[in-house]
Amino acid sequence: MTPTKITYMLKILRAIALGSLLTAPTVLAAQVVVGHTPETSPYRDITASQRLTIFGGYFAAQPDEIGATPQSGATLGLRYSIPVAGPADFYARFERASSHREAFNPTKPAETRSLGTQNLGVYVVDLGFDFNLTGRRTWHGLIPLVGFGLGVTSAPTTTKDDPYDFGTQFSFSVEGGIRFNPTNSYEIRLNAKPTFYQNHYPVQYFATPAGSTPLLGTSTARSGFRHAIDYSAGLSLPLFR
Repeated sequence: MTPTKITYMLKILRAIALGSLLTAPTVLAAQVVVGHTPETSPYRDITASQRLTIFGGYFAAQPDEIGATPQSGATLGLRYSIPVAGPADFYARFERASSHREAFNPTKPAETRSLGTQNLGVYVVDLGFDFNLTGRRTWHGLIPLVGFGLGVTSAPTTTKDDPYDFGTQFSFSVEGGIRFNPTNSYEIRLNAKPTFYQNHYPVQYFATPAGSTPLLGTSTARSGFRHAIDYSAGLSLPLFR
């Protein structure tokens, strides 16, 4: 290589070095403004692949005019979640609400038709998907989410002389919530989950006893969807990492 070519290459290298020195402050400044180092980033990856959540809360049921449908009560349940694709988690949920209802003998006059309060459990089993709005990472330890589920709601209602039976009904739900994941070793989960289920009053509730009035009037639909908003707080533990 001739001295002329060596001199030419050295000039090119000096130009590249000078250009790097001049642009470095701009690049560093841009990183400070729009980026973060790993130590200062508000985002952190989630390492748990599956989670089991135990939760409790309150089943706020839509009231009816006579209290014959399952009413509001405290809840306890389990939830299993596993990532499936992108920001989506698949879940399976089981929940029991400690509920009650008013029982009636619709063949009796209004003064004597009440059979008192019946305690019962309302069971909700569903499968669904949650969508984590921050993807597979937390933002300052928080993961907001939305989701939906399909399943069944069941409440055994057997009272002598009362023909009402809630039975097992198809149900669907939507939800919004937030997960607080401070260390990847556990999570705290807060949820609000409206669940919609069918209700069927027995035809006897609309019959008119001799010398009295029917338990339910014609303005009440015999069948239709009702809902309950399930407010819950839970503790999630990772099963595998």
